[in-house]
Amino acid sequence: MNRDPTPCRDGDHGKFEMTERDGWARLGKLHTSTHILNTPCLLPVINPNIRTVEPRELWERYGFEALITNSYVIWKHDKLKSKALEDGVHALWIIPESS
Repeated sequence: MNRDPTPCRDGDHGKFEMTERDGWARLGKLHTSTHILNTPCLLPVINPNIRTVEPRELWERYGFEALITNSYVIWKHDKLKSKALEDGVHALWIIPESS
């Protein structure tokens, strides 16, 4: 499995590309601006205030392809909110960088 995120092609942002189907189930690829995410996908929730497992460890050791966070936690804390507004939400944790 390729561990380096690859951005989607121009014009594919937000596209869902179906690769297989079985009845109502669909497997595919979700194209984002920074990554092509294979589905189905487990999305661990990261709380920037409580770092039980570092996001990079989830990526490298456990093979998660994507992480999410609760925007209410960020909005509720002024320090997190200002950093997210200035630098983007990805700046709140270390994530794999595109090559």
